[in-house]
Amino acid sequence: MIKIYNYNQIMQNEIEEFILNNIGNELKIKEKTTFENITQDLSNIEKNYINNGGKLLFAYDTQNKEIAGTIAMKFENNIAVLKRFYVDEKYRKKKIGYLLYMEIEKALVEANIEQVYLTSGKELEQAHKFYKRNGWKMESKNPGIYIRTGADLYKKQVDQNKINNKTVDRANILIEAIPYIKEYLGTTMVIKYGGNALVDKEQKENVIKQIALLKMLGIKVVVVHGGGPDIDEELEKENIEIKFENGLRITDKKTMDVVKNVLINKTNPSIVQLLNEQKCNAIRMAGCDDNFITCTKIDEKLGFVGQIKNIKVDLINEILEKNCVPVISPIGIDEKGNYYNINADIAAAEVAMALKAQKVIFLTNTDGVLDKSKKLISLMNKEKINLLIEDGTIIGGMIPKINACKICLNNGVEKTHILSGLKKNTVLNELFSDNGVGTMII
Repeated sequence: MIKIYNYNQIMQNEIEEFILNNIGNELKIKEKTTFENITQDLSNIEKNYINNGGKLLFAYDTQNKEIAGTIAMKFENNIAVLKRFYVDEKYRKKKIGYLLYMEIEKALVEANIEQVYLTSGKELEQAHKFYKRNGWKMESKNPGIYIRTGADLYKKQVDQNKINNKTVDRANILIEAIPYIKEYLGTTMVIKYGGNALVDKEQKENVIKQIALLKMLGIKVVVVHGGGPDIDEELEKENIEIKFENGLRITDKKTMDVVKNVLINKTNPSIVQLLNEQKCNAIRMAGCDDNFITCTKIDEKLGFVGQIKNIKVDLINEILEKNCVPVISPIGIDEKGNYYNINADIAAAEVAMALKAQKVIFLTNTDGVLDKSKKLISLMNKEKINLLIEDGTIIGGMIPKINACKICLNNGVEKTHILSGLKKNTVLNELFSDNGVGTMII
């Protein structure tokens, strides 16, 4: 499946390698200075493209885990120019170029740009056919942009009315979703639901409706919920100190009593009720019931914070086979009958692994994983997780989430996603459109 992502530093090496390989293999550029100029241009993508109002997009094959194509919009002499427009040869018949170009044209419309230029080598016969089909006209007068020797210059008038994000044809949205609906039919997805998305009434209803739609589309959905804001509110009422370490709640006996009461008797019934109002047949499950989730203590200094030892996955499968939605409170129990607070992100990961789920989605209070400039990292490799924690890019409550993703990917879960539960329809936009709205970790 192909998805379109915005450039991020985490994928810069892969993007540069893809573009340079295409230049070397497809365009047959042998002039040393030209190749060096392009390499230098790519070595600081943010400076040359992003920071000057431009854009760089890449098409990513989520199944084969490789870049399929790229396109960039750059400004030269106050003129919009398309650069680095390449599609891997094996993807040429899959309309990747069209998908990339349409996303760039949306960006041009948003920026109120009426004319855009590109240059293309004469040897790229198929590329020239593509440009002409999509309304580009050969231009003889150079407006002051760089043109490679032997390249042709094209110009296009951007139709400001053709693509308008505020009046998108809803039928096109449904058509775009069809291949994703087919792909996900009958699959199992675990959704970790928590944070402020559980508190805000409007967002809560929106998340519930999205979960209901997933079920209607034939997806087996399992919900693992947190309840941090509700827990904090109750702890404050009881004058119990709130403490965290590396994103995990330090849980003494009094805190554990509050956590258990809030999650099992308040948060879980609330989610179940809302799902059942949407005809989901949701079923309450608490990890401490019937030794459903057994635990050991992670660390004495964290108190009653549990590390999952075993999950009775048959109990979840029985509910799924009845076409119901399990809603799980992450409270574990040990062999002595002690209750444990399990981090909901870790619990969701363990449930996903036990079920051999295709996806696990972590809903949080941010758009996803952010870089040090607070920009969204739309796609990242699991190999870079430790580096991002070590250099301080990933901090606080994001650490358990990102580590949970890594554990999942190392144990059979195909893909993991971190996205906002505070924005409308993020789950649907992440799963059923060509553009990701959160962070996908592969």
